[in-house]
Amino acid sequence: MINRKRRRRMVIVALLAFVLATTGFAYAASMTFNGGTDAGRAGSGAGTISGYDVTNVHYTLDSSNPVNITGVQFQLTPDSAATAKANLNGGAWATCVHGAGVWTCPVTGNAQAAVNLGVAAAD
Repeated sequence: MINRKRRRRMVIVALLAFVLATTGFAYAASMTFNGGTDAGRAGSGAGTISGYDVTNVHYTLDSSNPVNITGVQFQLTPDSAATAKANLNGGAWATCVHGAGVWTCPVTGNAQAAVNLGVAAAD
């Protein structure tokens, strides 16, 4: 009698394991990719970032109080940048305007305290 109960349990456990295994396989088998763009893309790479030469820097002084700087002009080489920003002494970044090969930026600061011009540019 004990052997019959044990066999019966073993059959039930085996049947349950079979049902779970085939159900799990059915779900796994239902996920397919066609190998094209549906599979997505991933990648990694590196490249050299070349910078610009900042030349011909000219500051504009406030006409009513020449102790203050009201702007800066400079040229970038190569002249291929699409955007440029500048700041004095690590202050707020000002958006620059490009015209005739010269970038003009409305930076402000005290001329006596100005020790650093920051320029960021990208094409």
